[in-house]
Amino acid sequence: MDLELSTTTEEKVNFQNFKGKVVVLDFWATWCEPCTKAVPVVNAWKKSKEGSDFVFYGVNTDTDLSKEVIEKHRKDWKMDYPTVLDGGWKLVENYKVEGMPCLLVFGKDGSIVYRQYGLQAEDLAGLLIRSRLWND
Repeated sequence: MDLELSTTTEEKVNFQNFKGKVVVLDFWATWCEPCTKAVPVVNAWKKSKEGSDFVFYGVNTDTDLSKEVIEKHRKDWKMDYPTVLDGGWKLVENYKVEGMPCLLVFGKDGSIVYRQYGLQAEDLAGLLIRSRLWND
């Protein structure tokens, strides 16, 4: 995952720097109503993993909105994790994301260990159990 993207707050993020960590990416767009249901689940999961080898990022896929508009949505949705901008769909195409919301989890070796489309509150328990395996 050797790709550098910017966050909505203009921080540069190169996912190559996260080797040895579990990386969770939540693909979303401002127009995506189901994405709003995924955010609280990812927030709770992130909170449960504080101090661990997990890194959480949103990946916004809007192609025609300013970073300010996207950041406003991130804040309005109470997203507790930063968002990188993928308006050119580099991550979307590279990882064959076919719908949203899409949750991708990368193991410590950088390979995809989990993919899920749609995310609801009842999915949290399963993610917490699986995440113990990914942290080994």
